[in-house]
Amino acid sequence: MLSRETIVAAARCQVEAHGFEAVSLRALARDLKVTAPALYDHIDSKSDLLGLVAAEGFEELVSCFSRIHGTSPDARLRDRALGYVAFAVGHPELFRLMFQYRPVELAIDVDNELDAASRAFEASFADISEMIKIGRLVNRDVVELSIMLWSAVHGVATVAMMMPNTEYEGLAGDVINAMLIGLHPTAGQ
Repeated sequence: MLSRETIVAAARCQVEAHGFEAVSLRALARDLKVTAPALYDHIDSKSDLLGLVAAEGFEELVSCFSRIHGTSPDARLRDRALGYVAFAVGHPELFRLMFQYRPVELAIDVDNELDAASRAFEASFADISEMIKIGRLVNRDVVELSIMLWSAVHGVATVAMMMPNTEYEGLAGDVINAMLIGLHPTAGQ
């Protein structure tokens, strides 16, 4: 029986195999052995469908983050960075789709917010707050620090996707270490 979940799963397969630009509702309907208009009983548009696939990817990333239980906030940040890059390398086309959307916290004038993106982005807030409190990160806005750390790790993920045989664990660890050293309250003194 056709359902929203079935359509999203089939669309995700198309995204993973061919990239989000190649997703076709007509091909999706053919794969699901239904007519294209039947899809519209469950989704509003191709854009809506891609948003659902992206949200599913972010939920998987959040789930990955929730399994991280390091003993210190910096260890958890490192582990989360490694999980982020591993997710990107394991699902490069889905990852590309996911970042067509933005967390609500990035207040730019573009209508592409996705709540699931916000949950993934917010996963580091508690650890960053704790590191500020114990004097291991400069006392700056948590969202601002999150954007800095995310930008660095996202860069590693992008490079790792272009070069899948790269030993990204070491690179991601080095980048996070460099960021944490550079954002330490005594940096530059």
